[in-house]
Amino acid sequence: MKKRMTALFLTAAMAAAVAGCSQKTTEVKDTSAAAVSSEAKQEEGTKASADGKESQAAGEKVKISYLSRFTNPELPRAKYYMEKLEEFRAANPDIEVEDVSIADAESYKSSLKASVAAGSPPTLFICSDAFPHYDWAKNGVIKDLTPMIESADWTGPADEGVFGSFSFERKGLEGIYGVPNSVIGSPVYVNTKLLKEHGIETPKTWEDVLAMTEKLKEADPSIVPFSMAAKTKADLGRFFSELAVRMNGLEFRDRFINHEVKWSDPEMMAVLNKMKEFIDAGVFGRDAISYEVENNITSFGEGKIAMLFTASYYFDRFNGMDFADQIDCVNFPYLESAPENKDIWFASTSEGFCISAEPGTPEYDAACKLMSFMLSKETFEGYAEVAGGGVYPVDIDYDASKSPNPMKTFMEGYATRSDTTDIMAAYLDDASVINITNTELQTMFVERPVEDIAKTLDTEYAKLFPQ
Repeated sequence: MKKRMTALFLTAAMAAAVAGCSQKTTEVKDTSAAAVSSEAKQEEGTKASADGKESQAAGEKVKISYLSRFTNPELPRAKYYMEKLEEFRAANPDIEVEDVSIADAESYKSSLKASVAAGSPPTLFICSDAFPHYDWAKNGVIKDLTPMIESADWTGPADEGVFGSFSFERKGLEGIYGVPNSVIGSPVYVNTKLLKEHGIETPKTWEDVLAMTEKLKEADPSIVPFSMAAKTKADLGRFFSELAVRMNGLEFRDRFINHEVKWSDPEMMAVLNKMKEFIDAGVFGRDAISYEVENNITSFGEGKIAMLFTASYYFDRFNGMDFADQIDCVNFPYLESAPENKDIWFASTSEGFCISAEPGTPEYDAACKLMSFMLSKETFEGYAEVAGGGVYPVDIDYDASKSPNPMKTFMEGYATRSDTTDIMAAYLDDASVINITNTELQTMFVERPVEDIAKTLDTEYAKLFPQ
């Protein structure tokens, strides 16, 4: 029997945080004019669209460029979306899609930033909070997609809660400038086989994790109790935000977003000191700062890690392991002193598609058509079959009984969530702040005093967000 899998709908608390504690109104649903700056531009766009249709009738193709990271057919997600692109091309011979996708993350960032700086960004591309998308929206690099989202043919993400990373009403800018293409979680993968061999139940609290750490250190010091790839800044940033929310709750996160919390304040210092306590206790092993995610996934598969914290887009790796039926996927541990925060789950919709073409042009229409195809309910349901389940920014129907155990236990746990959150710095609309924050946090693993880290971050935040 099929079970209804509810998409990520950020709750009112999260939506308020993303919007600076101001909710969207129905006026957002009437912003199609925001796609063009004046009546003259609308007339010009209408004429361009009509001219484009005449050109297509004469046998000329509309040409658009498409930038993603889907280039490696050995990766299930990439292979699926590469095939979907070919399917779109076959069904739309009047649209020529130049695929300029790049697999490597750093090369992708450099290429996209360089193309924007040169005034020639791809027509359709995947963006995230690693880029200055507020500045790009404000300066017209990426366009308002409200008319597309409100069209009768749209079956992609539509609930206003999922657009937090691409809506900037809190800064006075109307419209929606991107559509999420995934929901990224940060669950904890548990080798239950290894734990059972040592007579340990899956830890639920950080107190349990510390007790597990001592028991494993005594039994086999080579086993990493709770691995987190500190060299991978994204994982480190997610870990710290999760810990901060587990300790202090979402109200603390909201005050941080509103610049009411300094790094040197007692609550934030408590989080830094708690993380330092974990490092000193050997929770992350001896070399966390030297390992990236790939290293840790390999070690987990070799039975050298008991619990592994990393992003949900690695599910295929865990689902395919020989002992997948003994891998559970659970939520981030909570503190015994704050049980009220135990059911908050990390969920980010900060990655999504953006369009650079001018509304009213054939290129814009073609890019909207490709985006609508790539983000349709049908496309997400197709990927769920490939991935063996998951959560998505739309509602889909999927038989959860078909899921491998890592995915199945994740979906079961996620369904019990009381709320969701992204990393705290992601809500600050500044692409540089995440890197600055995570770079400073890394120094904790080379014995830099937390007081110095807090002082530096207070200074850097004051520069970025002068009051």
